Amino acid sequence: MTQCRMLCRFLALGTFSTLLTAAAPPPFLSAYIHNGNFSAGDYAFLRGAFPGATSQQITDWKTLQTYGTSCMKDAAHTESSELEKLGINAKLDDERGYQDHLCTQIVFASDETDDFRSWKIFQDALTRSLPYFQTYQSAVSLAVRSLNSDPEKDTFEEQLTLHTVPDQMWRFVMMGAALNDVSGLDPTTRSALRMRSILAGVDVDWTNSHWARHILETQGWSPALKAGQKSAGLMWLLVQHADDDPAFQVMALRQLEPLAKSGQFSKPNYALLSDRVMLATTGKQHYGSQLSCSNHKLAPYSMDQGGDNADTLDARRSEMGLPSEAAYIEHFRKSFPKGC
Repeated sequence: MTQCRMLCRFLALGTFSTLLTAAAPPPFLSAYIHNGNFSAGDYAFLRGAFPGATSQQITDWKTLQTYGTSCMKDAAHTESSELEKLGINAKLDDERGYQDHLCTQIVFASDETDDFRSWKIFQDALTRSLPYFQTYQSAVSLAVRSLNSDPEKDTFEEQLTLHTVPDQMWRFVMMGAALNDVSGLDPTTRSALRMRSILAGVDVDWTNSHWARHILETQGWSPALKAGQKSAGLMWLLVQHADDDPAFQVMALRQLEPLAKSGQFSKPNYALLSDRVMLATTGKQHYGSQLSCSNHKLAPYSMDQGGDNADTLDARRSEMGLPSEAAYIEHFRKSFPKGC
């Protein structure tokens, strides 16, 4: 991905200060890191997770796991500090990389070994998945290039579209269910393809969230609202997907509160972002919009007080222009005909 120019701009704006104290990746990963970005390449760094590994490979794998645990805890601590500046004493999940993007990339690249019984099966799946991935990657790139973007001349709507297209295209395959309809994919190849796609999506979210943060910090929601409700909804989508920066989501939510109350911004979208922020910072949600999968069935993550009562929850949702929880779950269930 050609991220360097944009990310360097944001570095000058101070958004990368959290990386200064980040845990350093193990030295054996240096060959996979270029310009501050991690590329999994041949995935040889995972060899120690499988039977038949050498003692050194096993040691490297354990070191990699230790790094992942450490860098995520450090990232959670740093993000908690950012939230404290906003007056929020959060209970953040310490299994995310947050604003340590290198940590996030490495952890995601190392997180799927359980889907493969042996190193050979894993390598074969990687080989078979590569043409599918490269084809889709080319389609995303062509879709973006077809927009004929010119940073010096693009309108706000054109810039927003440039960020939204890859967001939606990668999410289509990141969700997993879309891959079930691809012919010729055995389960292990499908897992490898999804792993590659998630890493691509993580990079897109990183770029998009920093672009959106810059816009909202310097101009607020005015450009999006002036462009119309559709553009405001697309801007909201980028914020909604900025899960590695809860402090940014809190800032955006606070900006939106008076706009939603006055009817200038969508109340349903405000409610969904409110749940996203509340779940990330407290472990609870108010409107039941964030769903989990248990025993192949969708259900809302933990609710705040009163939310477990179906009538109370539906009343809350109705007030914000949302359908009943049952209808909401049914809408998403259709995306998983074989169960989530």
